[in-house]
Amino acid sequence: MNPQQRSRLLLVLVVLMFGTPFVAAVVMRFGGWQPGQTRNYGTLVQPPQDWSAIPLKTLDGAAYPFDPEGRRWHLLVLPPESCEEQCRDQADVLHRLWVSEGRRAEKLDVLWPGAWPQGLERFGGLREIELPPALRAQVPVQGTAGDGVAAVLIDHNGFLVVSYAAGFDPSRMRRDIDRLVK
Repeated sequence: MNPQQRSRLLLVLVVLMFGTPFVAAVVMRFGGWQPGQTRNYGTLVQPPQDWSAIPLKTLDGAAYPFDPEGRRWHLLVLPPESCEEQCRDQADVLHRLWVSEGRRAEKLDVLWPGAWPQGLERFGGLREIELPPALRAQVPVQGTAGDGVAAVLIDHNGFLVVSYAAGFDPSRMRRDIDRLVK
């Protein structure tokens, strides 16, 4: 084999080595293949719902805007209509989840519809909001009202992207939040 043929063979091998994974990825992507398991715990909302134009308000009537420049994420909690002890327990868990974020906690707001349960400590990321029933009905969560508190994660641009079924595991939710909130 002369040097020119050897160089061409080497070039073809290099192109195949780097091109094969790309071609395989394109075939899998457009062939409809989806992984059986993903790293995230919550359910991705497909397509993401745009809430950026929806005027959310705090309980005192002030507007609660989504702030893309501030890069704040929003954890909207969805407690059932009649919820006493279960809501208190879940509220305490969410408070601890927010505190566990450490220095990144300032980039996460916990949106609680209605008044925060009596006797529980308030924290910096807590925002008590008004959530109209019509808007709440649009939120894609799994489970029934008796299953417990559900939640959804809204990105800094106002897109509802991840939902957590009623009775979610807060430690697994925290891993999702750790990957997203930076």
